[in-house]
Amino acid sequence: MSNNQSPDEEVRKSRWEQQENRSGALKISRYTLHPDYSSLAGVREFIRTTLSPIDEARLCVGDVISATHEACKNAVIHNPDIDEPVEITCKANPELVEIEVLDKGRGFDPSLLPPSLPEDGATGGRGLYIMYSLMDKVDAETGEGGTKIRMTKRLQ
Repeated sequence: MSNNQSPDEEVRKSRWEQQENRSGALKISRYTLHPDYSSLAGVREFIRTTLSPIDEARLCVGDVISATHEACKNAVIHNPDIDEPVEITCKANPELVEIEVLDKGRGFDPSLLPPSLPEDGATGGRGLYIMYSLMDKVDAETGEGGTKIRMTKRLQ
C-alpha cells in the first residue's frame, strides 16, 4: 500500500491509499475527504488517477468522476454541522468500477429514490439524478447514522 499525499491534502486531513491484489487484476483505492466544499477537487483527481491505468475505463472515466463528485458534494453540503470525514472507496478492474461513498451525516428521505428529473428552473436536487443517469447501478443505504452510496459502472 502506498500513501500519496500532497501538502494541501495533508492540511485537509485527506488520505489516499492504494492496493492491488496479488494478480493485479483488482485495484482498490481509498480516499478520506475532509467535509468542506473546497476539498471536492481532490475527489476528481483521485478517481482520474485511480482509473488511469485501466484502458477499459478510458471512455467512461468522466461519468465516474462526475457521479462520484455528486455523491461527495451531497455528503458535504447536506451535512454542514458534521465534521466527520467522507470515506470514498474505488474498486476497479478491466470489467467493472465500483465506487462507495460513506458519510456520517443525518441521512436523507429514501422515498426520493429512484430520483426523478428536477423541474425546469429548480436550483438544486440534481445530484442523485446525475448519479443514477451516469452509472449502471446505484444503491443507497441511509439513516440517522449516515449514508452509504454504492455505484457501479460496467466497462465492457
